[in-house]
Parts: sequence; structure tokens; C-alpha cells
Amino acid sequence: MTLDQTPEVTTASQLAQSSYEIALAIQIDSPQMLAIASDELREIASRRKQIEEARLSLTRPLDESKRRIMDLFRAPTERLEQAEALLRKGVLTYQQAERAKADQARRDAEAKLAAERAQAEQAAREAERAEREAQAAARNAATEAERNAALEAAAAAASAREEAQAQIELAEVAPMPVVAEAPKAEGIGTRQTWKAEVINLRELVMAAANRAQRGDDTWLAFLTPDTKALAGAARAMRNKLNVPGVRVYAEESLSVRRA
Repeated sequence: MTLDQTPEVTTASQLAQSSYEIALAIQIDSPQMLAIASDELREIASRRKQIEEARLSLTRPLDESKRRIMDLFRAPTERLEQAEALLRKGVLTYQQAERAKADQARRDAEAKLAAERAQAEQAAREAERAEREAQAAARNAATEAERNAALEAAAAAASAREEAQAQIELAEVAPMPVVAEAPKAEGIGTRQTWKAEVINLRELVMAAANRAQRGDDTWLAFLTPDTKALAGAARAMRNKLNVPGVRVYAEESLSVRRA
């Protein structure tokens, strides 16, 4: 016997079909028919309870079996999750530390290159100044010996300036030192998930309102109405609730007691 042939399912189907056929036959156009419909609604409520009990008689044993199986596997599953969490934390902590070291080494290498370039530029400026001073001394020399000495100093300064300029040009084309990247483990990848959190709701609301006044409603999407709080206020104040941008309304429904 299949599940749909069990007495519980057969009885439930018969009750539901009977109620459906009665509902199709009833036309509510008079107080008498309204009373008949009301009686049938109460009967349906009773039949719904009867069908629910029949369903539970079949599902309770299954639910209990499932609960016991879940209990058996809960402890090993939780222990496995704890082990995974420990290893994930360890891997991430190590990789973050190694990545920080690599970033610091890269910054140190960049700073060293910048310092070497600055030092070469300073040396070039000093050599150029010394060259100008030596040339001026040669022009103003009182004797041939002083002039020759000044020219030699100017030549030495020019040579130093050229060397410093060569160091500057070398620094411009020099490759960055190779910095070891953070180690990676086979089969494990690291990804960044960017998130955002509201730390000042008032500032966010004011900013979104100001943008909306200028015709840009983009930031309004960041504001989610608290529908639960609004529903509670509507139940408490009913049609007296008056909040700009909020529509307060009532939905009617029937309350039916079982026969």
C-alpha cells in the first residue's frame, strides 16, 4: 500500500473534496445563506483540525526518528566545525602576518630607493654649486696658479655632478627589489569580502535626505523601514497614526471557530 492509499490520506481527501463541493454550491445572497456559509466555515475549521491530526499521526514518528538521528550526528558535526574554525583562523592569521611583512618590506625597499635618489639629487646640486663657485673663482683669480687650481676644482665638481646625475638616472630605471610574497597553501584560496556597517544612523538619514532633496534617491536604498515597528504602532494607534510617507490601513479577515 502506497502512502496515498493509507486510511488517513483517503479520509483527508474525502473531507476536503466534500467541503469544496459544498463551497461551490453555496451562493451567499440572503441572511439564511449567510448562516449556512458560516456553519460550513465552522465545519471546515473542524475538518482542518481533523486532517492536521491525521497528518501528525503519520509524521510524528518520522520527526522523532529524524530528531534522534540529528542528535547522533550533532556532536561530531560541531567538533568538526570547531576544528575547521581553528585551522581557518590559524591560516588567516599566518597569511595576514606574512602579507604584512611583505608589504612592509616593499615599503622599505621603496623608501630606500627614494632616499638614494634624494641623496643623489642633493649631491648633484652641491656639485653644481661647487662647479659654479670654482668657475667664478677662476674668472676672478689674481694669479695663474690660482686660476689653474680653480679650474681643476671646477672640473672635479663637474665630474662629481655628472656622476650624481648618472646615479639619478640609474635610480629612475632601477627595478624594484624582489620581495617575497605571502606563502600560499595548495587547495586553499584567500578572498576579501568587503562589507559596510552603519555607525551613525542619524548622519546616514540626514545625508540620504539631503541627496533626495537634490533629486538623487540613490542613498535612500540604504535606509530600510522598520516594518515591524510600524505594524506595532498601527495596531496601537490605528487610524490615529500619522507619519509622513506612511499609509495606515486596515485589512479585514474572518475569525472562524470550530463547530
